[in-house]
Amino acid sequence: MSENKPYKFKRILAAIIWVMLGMGTIVLLVAAVNKKDSQRCKEVYINIKGAQNNYFIDRDDVTLMLEKMNVGKLKGQAINTFNLADMEMNLEKNKWIKNAELFFDNNDMLRINILEREPVARIFTSTGTSFYIDTALAILPLSDKFSARLPVFTNFSGTDIKLSKSDINLLNDVKNISEYILNDSFWMAQIEQVDITPQRAFEMIPKIGNQVIIFGSAENYQEKFNNLLLFYKNVLSKVGWNKYAKVNLTYKGQVVAIRRGAEDIKMDSLKTIQLMKTLVANAQKQSMDSANNIQLVQPKDDNSVPVSFPGGDKIFNGLSTANEIPDTAFAKAMITGNSSKSAAVVAIPSFSRNTNSNEKPKFGPVKKKVSTKTVIKKSAGKPKQKPKAVMQPKNDY
Repeated sequence: MSENKPYKFKRILAAIIWVMLGMGTIVLLVAAVNKKDSQRCKEVYINIKGAQNNYFIDRDDVTLMLEKMNVGKLKGQAINTFNLADMEMNLEKNKWIKNAELFFDNNDMLRINILEREPVARIFTSTGTSFYIDTALAILPLSDKFSARLPVFTNFSGTDIKLSKSDINLLNDVKNISEYILNDSFWMAQIEQVDITPQRAFEMIPKIGNQVIIFGSAENYQEKFNNLLLFYKNVLSKVGWNKYAKVNLTYKGQVVAIRRGAEDIKMDSLKTIQLMKTLVANAQKQSMDSANNIQLVQPKDDNSVPVSFPGGDKIFNGLSTANEIPDTAFAKAMITGNSSKSAAVVAIPSFSRNTNSNEKPKFGPVKKKVSTKTVIKKSAGKPKQKPKAVMQPKNDY
């Protein structure tokens, strides 16, 4: 028993020492914390991490927001007056700040780490407003500090205040297409803008080439971009960048291109037909007015010249009614002129055609007015006398 007493005493002494060390450590920590809280902020360090070092907010903006929260300058304030958790939450209310982290280091310096949101597309609404979206589909306002070089989408029907479910789905399609363009240097240089159609599909305007790229929906957008790239390499690089007016990517596994002028020629043909009908009607009206105002009997003339119509078998008899003349007919013209004695009329040759027979068309003669010249005789006067030769008298000397 006597041998166990020293052993127990050592164990009790060791326990007392450990307890005292623990209490001393706690006291020191509490004292250190109290001392730190009583100290003041010596400096503020702000670190902003943005996309490619492009900042839509700067250190001054962050400092101003924090000073409004703490009512005054940060530097020099007591550390125990800073509520770091509330300051982080208030900073993250800013639409451009994705994450905020604040803490004091051992040198009593307030360190602020800001993670900025990264925009992926710029959108113009149909009302004229504009905003950015990021990868989380957050609506980001424009910044006067920096303008990001991003794919541009126009004619968005929604607003940046309230988005419907269909608007969110459309923005998700915009994000996917925009990210694909951003990650490819060729498409980033080639695509000028992307228009959103009323059917919520996409049409692209390229920077090189004068055509509209009908992209359709965002479904299989990667395959559509690959097909378009093959079309550029195998077709446009050989025939020219301006040969086609539209390039349609909506068909699976193929590209449909419409040549430039195919639709324009069709529209021009319809306009030409309407124009020729108008010309024929005007010519008919003018001929009737001329016939009422001028009634001259044309003298007969055997010097008739047959006139053939350049249109081949499309030969018409005089000025027929507008319903009898085909759309491609040419209008006839009547030319009148006035002089001091009489009005000269150039008659239009008449053409006849029998639509039910195979006979050749008959041509009417062109009647010309015989012009008579008045012969003016010179009056007979006295004949001129020739001068006589005068001989000089002979000289005897």
